[in-house]
Amino acid sequence: MSDNKSRIPDNLVPKMKDSAILVGWISALIIIASLTWYFTQPLRNNFLIRAVNKVLEQSGDSRRLVELVYARSIGMGSWYTMAENNRRRDAAAEHLAEGTRAYLFTFMGEGTFFPCIAVVSPGGSAEEFIPLNSYGRGMIKRVPPGILKIYASRIEGLMP
Repeated sequence: MSDNKSRIPDNLVPKMKDSAILVGWISALIIIASLTWYFTQPLRNNFLIRAVNKVLEQSGDSRRLVELVYARSIGMGSWYTMAENNRRRDAAAEHLAEGTRAYLFTFMGEGTFFPCIAVVSPGGSAEEFIPLNSYGRGMIKRVPPGILKIYASRIEGLMP
């Protein structure tokens, strides 16, 4: 009589242990990276606000980002409150209305991305686009008004 019982190969258990150890290491690295990303969010937001405010100051703008209001996980940007820097306000400059928000996002012009801020009034209308680099300043002047209206309507629709 022949024995038809299937037999487990001798080297299967060590291979499974090695695979489990590898999967465990990869899972641990992913968990550590995601926890680090999550817990450093306030620090990264402060660095971003500081960098944007430095750019606004260098361009002579009296407006500043104050704090993060709402960060979209899938959207194309983040909402911040915006205020005037009273130390640098010019007499001829327009006063910023209370409750004005800024939407920091990436604008695409002629196939290149550049950072940009959309100033949104308390009423919810996008009033102005402020590019944050020299390429963007040149590019925003060449963008057709229709494209700017499309961006404005999308941003107005995203307002929290």
